[in-house]
Amino acid sequence: MNIRQLEYFLAVADCKSMTLAAATLGVAQPTLTKTVRALELELGVKLFERMPRGMELTPYGQSLLRHAEAIKVQFWDAKSEIGALRGGKYGTVVIGAGPAWLRRLLPAAVAKAIEKNPSIRVRVEGGFDNALLRSLRHGAVDLVIAELPATEAPRDLKMQPLTSDRLGVCCRKTHELNGMRKPPLSALLRYPWVMPPQTTRAHQRLKALFVATDLPPPTSVVETESMAFILQMVRYSDALTFTVSTTLKLPEARDIVMLDVPQLAAVRNAGIITRKNGWLSPAAEAIVDELVAICEREHTN
Repeated sequence: MNIRQLEYFLAVADCKSMTLAAATLGVAQPTLTKTVRALELELGVKLFERMPRGMELTPYGQSLLRHAEAIKVQFWDAKSEIGALRGGKYGTVVIGAGPAWLRRLLPAAVAKAIEKNPSIRVRVEGGFDNALLRSLRHGAVDLVIAELPATEAPRDLKMQPLTSDRLGVCCRKTHELNGMRKPPLSALLRYPWVMPPQTTRAHQRLKALFVATDLPPPTSVVETESMAFILQMVRYSDALTFTVSTTLKLPEARDIVMLDVPQLAAVRNAGIITRKNGWLSPAAEAIVDELVAICEREHTN
């Protein structure tokens, strides 16, 4: 088994088609088919089943997929590390960041790192929770700056706490709920909600808090990955959302307030997430150092 076989296997698993995978890889389809078949013969199992809608992984293929993705990431980590050592370069870093980090502390850290090391090159990808962690595990990003997952969950990840913040229900300043002292949860269900996708931890936490009080969770009339869109919806309607207090410092959050709803009070811890055995380039290390220094002064984000 070699890295090329694994790369070809991963392409077929992703494209679910020999034809599409061959085009993506830039190789002839017979070459791809022969390589995958050789891998199956070496392992003594079928990795794919031909289905009406394309190639589907067998249970053996699903098992190999988990290991192949990790091997590919480690291989590219090793290649990048050797290249950096040989060339003495700071290199490029790809950062996955949650919405709050994109607007506040991360830009300052990146700017400071580049000021000290002009050769650094940075690409920043925005997103939420599980999508960011999936990109990290697949090697699409080098590190993630976002809410930290539960410490017992990701054994393959390393977490460095940086900040904490409180989560709460937010509405526009002129909303009738804003004049109500400790509004009951049942009152919140009378209004539309605008939320990030259901897969995000904030959304899941809100649902769990309602269920814990024997009430149905609110139904979102709009779900979006754009925090700017969420805030504008809240500003111009009676819609409610559930977010961290520092979001209200953004320009888009003008005239938005956080309600005093003790049953929905929660704390969000955030920080740096990396692959446990992954390698960070000097560029990534420089940005991490600046971010840590900033967060020693700013304890919320």
